[in-house]
Amino acid sequence: MLNPRWLWLLNTLPILVLLALLGAEYRVIRTQLPPESRLLWQWFGAALVGLASLHAAYAAWLTRRRARLTSAYALAALGLYIAFLYAYGHSLGQLLPFSLPRWLVAGDLPFYAGTFLMPTLAHAAAVLVLRLTPDDRPHRALPSFGVALAVPVGWYGFAQVVLPLWRGYHRLSGHVLVVVLIAGTLVFLLALARGVYIVAARRAGHWARYQWVWKLLIAGVLPLLGLAVNNGLLFKGDSLWRDGGLFGDFTGPWWYGLAALNAVLLLLPAPARPSGRLALYLGRGVLLAYTLYFFLVFLPFLPLSVVAVVAAGVGFLLLTPLALFVVHVRELAHDYAALRPFFGGRKLALGLTAAVAVLPLIVTLHYSRHHAALHQALDYVYTPNYTRPATLPDTVALHQTLAVVRQHKENRSASITGAHLPYLSAYFNWLVLDNLTLSEDKIGTLAQVFFNQAPRRFTASPVAAVATSTTNLAIRSPEAGPTLTGLAARSYYDAAQHAWVSWVDLTVTNADTIGQFGEYTTTFELPAGCFVSNYYLDMQGRREPGILAEKRAAAWVYSQIRNENRDPGLLHYLSGNRLALRVFPFGPREVRRTGIQLLHRDPLTFTLDGRAVQLGQPLKPGASRPAAVEGVAYVSAAEKAALPVTRRQPYLHFIVDMSAGKEAQWKSYRRRMSALLQQHGANNQHTQYSLTGAEVITLNSLGMLEQHAAAYRFAGGFYLDRAIRQTLVRAAEQPQARYPVFVVVSADFDQAILPADFADLRHALPDTDEFYELTENGRLVPHSLWQHSAARQAPVARPAAASPVVAWPTAERPVAYLPASHQPDVVLTAAQPSAAETTIQRRSWRAGLLLHGLWRAQLHHPETTEAAGLRLVQHSFRAGILTPLTAYLALENDAQKAALRRKQVQLLAGHAALDAGEDEQRMSEPGDWVLLVLAAGLLGWHWRQRCRTVAADA
Repeated sequence: MLNPRWLWLLNTLPILVLLALLGAEYRVIRTQLPPESRLLWQWFGAALVGLASLHAAYAAWLTRRRARLTSAYALAALGLYIAFLYAYGHSLGQLLPFSLPRWLVAGDLPFYAGTFLMPTLAHAAAVLVLRLTPDDRPHRALPSFGVALAVPVGWYGFAQVVLPLWRGYHRLSGHVLVVVLIAGTLVFLLALARGVYIVAARRAGHWARYQWVWKLLIAGVLPLLGLAVNNGLLFKGDSLWRDGGLFGDFTGPWWYGLAALNAVLLLLPAPARPSGRLALYLGRGVLLAYTLYFFLVFLPFLPLSVVAVVAAGVGFLLLTPLALFVVHVRELAHDYAALRPFFGGRKLALGLTAAVAVLPLIVTLHYSRHHAALHQALDYVYTPNYTRPATLPDTVALHQTLAVVRQHKENRSASITGAHLPYLSAYFNWLVLDNLTLSEDKIGTLAQVFFNQAPRRFTASPVAAVATSTTNLAIRSPEAGPTLTGLAARSYYDAAQHAWVSWVDLTVTNADTIGQFGEYTTTFELPAGCFVSNYYLDMQGRREPGILAEKRAAAWVYSQIRNENRDPGLLHYLSGNRLALRVFPFGPREVRRTGIQLLHRDPLTFTLDGRAVQLGQPLKPGASRPAAVEGVAYVSAAEKAALPVTRRQPYLHFIVDMSAGKEAQWKSYRRRMSALLQQHGANNQHTQYSLTGAEVITLNSLGMLEQHAAAYRFAGGFYLDRAIRQTLVRAAEQPQARYPVFVVVSADFDQAILPADFADLRHALPDTDEFYELTENGRLVPHSLWQHSAARQAPVARPAAASPVVAWPTAERPVAYLPASHQPDVVLTAAQPSAAETTIQRRSWRAGLLLHGLWRAQLHHPETTEAAGLRLVQHSFRAGILTPLTAYLALENDAQKAALRRKQVQLLAGHAALDAGEDEQRMSEPGDWVLLVLAAGLLGWHWRQRCRTVAADA
């Protein structure tokens, strides 16, 4: 501890990390700070740089001279850094003014300084204890314990005797009280640490004769008692312990087991043989990680220990990790000194390093198992591979993982640290969740798919959710509020790209006169081949252009700004060609204007909220020509009209509910399917069956109906989404003269895992827009494939007749079947379109066509989402054209834009199925500092009020 090289690890490195974190936050919020706050940020930053540079230079100078750290250094470091923290805390109101939106910064930003400077303070205190207690002379522990005891006694006497007689109060006296509080706390901790150190160092004498007693107390009794108190075993009825431990959820039996094992190892006498002592040394090294963890967890609470001791004797439990750490390290030092002649210092140091790494490695491997199980499940549900047999994840590991994820989400505020497990929660979130989160809807979907648990009626939309995630994007249709009062259009023909460029300008008026803020929300459809290439929103007298951003990041930022009643506007895809527009806020009778730029090959009529405008005009004959890019073709209405119309033949595709617990329904399933086949004279040769539980197995065997239930597996939930989706993808990629008519056979259709709609795959099945539920009495209940798929319609006697289609480009060699309508269509001519950079030009219609093709290819192959989705987002940014993976967001200031960029980087680096959050995200650590600041603030407020009361009475 006296080696100056420690300063680079415990001071220079943490301050560099602190400067990086504070710098990143400052770059986001600086434009929203007043000049005096920006100047204060710069002063504190310069002070940190100066302190770190001085520390590093001093360490280098001592290292060069081969000198050791001195008491003068320890006193200087304690004084300088405590003064810095005091000034920092006193200036927090100016560094983060009340006018600054809190969502722009990390929730624990005010406590970063205390957390990252704590290693320097702890090390300086250790140096001072060591210098005051040299090994070459005898020391007595009782004086140190006496000084430690005198501090809380003195504070109690001050509060009971001096404070009531206080005759005056002013600002200076408040500062004096804080300085006295800090100085007293420091003296208390230093005296206590020195006393424990002296006791642990004794190998003979009075303390040594009873060392097993005080070791048992410090290493065994107090840690186990602390766990019991934290976990509420002694306070079952107290509301503080209803939702978990006071400082974290340490209720697991292995916490108690490690505490007991640690006590045993520290109490064991040293073996006479070097090999035996080496084993004890390494065992104590393994448990050092356990001791160090609790030392770090309670380190920020040590300044409160004096207050806790004064208030209640249980406050001594806060000091247990400090005392245990001193004892543990001292025992290792004795072992090291005894073993060094036999094994050498380097081998012992390497052995201790490896031993200390054992518990962190076990935790890492445990979390890695959670990571693998969760990501495998996310891949299976949200980015599946339809071209090969599915591999289900380890359901045992997944069940544990979902339980832990829920614990970390639900117990965030159960403890005063703000985390399920201090520091370990942050590590879990980083390793397992990529510092993101998993929404409750997705947790529920995974639980329903793999365990058939607690379904939430039709809230899941698995595969499409990755690309068209609706987190924080729910569209509401208020009965009263802002409405569209004007719709105008401006169009011109760009001969260079043979496409129209149109602006649609909206005027929205809030008719509400009560005074509440309103939000305008609407949805609209775009025809195939029409792309959004720009967006604007008028705010505060200026026209703000929209920013094209990753969709989840844009949704998160919109939600945060909306909570601040500021000025965001959001435009994004929902599903298929349906888009949503949201503008907020609207004051009473406020009129606002927004606009959307569209690129389209042919003239069209644009409809929004019951109003329609014409975009473009018919061109002269021959002015338009076929359009295509590598792998994608645009088929105009005129081209389709020239193709012969036909009707494809249907075949029944039964989707059978094979979820857990449905074995007894197999006979009913066979009876219903046989009756339907006989009733309609269907050809069994083409009939298909998808046996659907957590996995989907598709069969076309004529003898399938004759099999016994034992021949099949009933497991998981009724994953109807996957069964329909993979069949639609197969139909789109392998066009045939027949098309599937989906008939769902289930004992409880309401338990089906079903998305809102399958509109993204509408191109795969132009013949019909329905699938059917086959009831117990043989009725067919239609459901829409393309909108509100869960809603039931009136029963019918037989499936609807096929709608007319056209085969493109020829009936002999069709690449796709298209609806025989007067609307254009887009067709994939290759499994994977070529994304040449020359094609992806800024706001180019051809770029929009290519991006649409890339998106459709990703829908057909969700397993490519991780790589292809990122490329599609990047291409969307480059072209400035909206895709289902991006959103246009209008923001009012640079701080909001910087926060958007930061969140976007975070999301693009994580798994595509993870979420930005269901609410405002905050760092899990160092939440412990919240209690420190609140308690110190309450104490200071109480003293100030008492002083003012006494002064008023005088």
